[in-house]
Amino acid sequence: PDRKMCLSLEPGSVVITSQSVDATFKPQFEQVILGKTVIRSTNLDDQLAKELMQCSKEINEFNTVIGNTMCTLDFYEGQARLDGAICLYTEEEKLQYLKAAYDAGVRNIEMESSVFAAICNLSGVRAAVVCVTLLNRLEGDQISSSHDVLVEYQQRPQKLVGHFIKKCLGKV
Repeated sequence: PDRKMCLSLEPGSVVITSQSVDATFKPQFEQVILGKTVIRSTNLDDQLAKELMQCSKEINEFNTVIGNTMCTLDFYEGQARLDGAICLYTEEEKLQYLKAAYDAGVRNIEMESSVFAAICNLSGVRAAVVCVTLLNRLEGDQISSSHDVLVEYQQRPQKLVGHFIKKCLGKV
């Protein structure tokens, strides 16, 4: 479970990733191996995403969506933030890019999901990425929620995945 930035969702919403996309919205992880570029798929298990969504409906405590997760190489420029030390684009360009991401199905942004999805695909492991959103990036770059609220948000993916595990074990 992870905490991330979101596009057009209320803070505290949970995103179940259908595919991890790069900063150009392609579902791929690009890696250089022995001097050669290797591209791997970052699609995740659709059935597992649906099962997790069903668990969220059973819990019925927080908004949950299935959508793409954009995985970037850095926290500031790669995520179109305006609050970093280096920012060579305008707020209008930022919003245009984030709206294009939204139109491509992106619902949250983070920095780990692509390699996780690629390795799980390569290994034949059924996998999911579940994140909680901390703020709507179409409205700003700074988190304004209190510490207590953020702690509660952070528990949401854990609660969802925990419910799924208990269900699989026949404990629910």
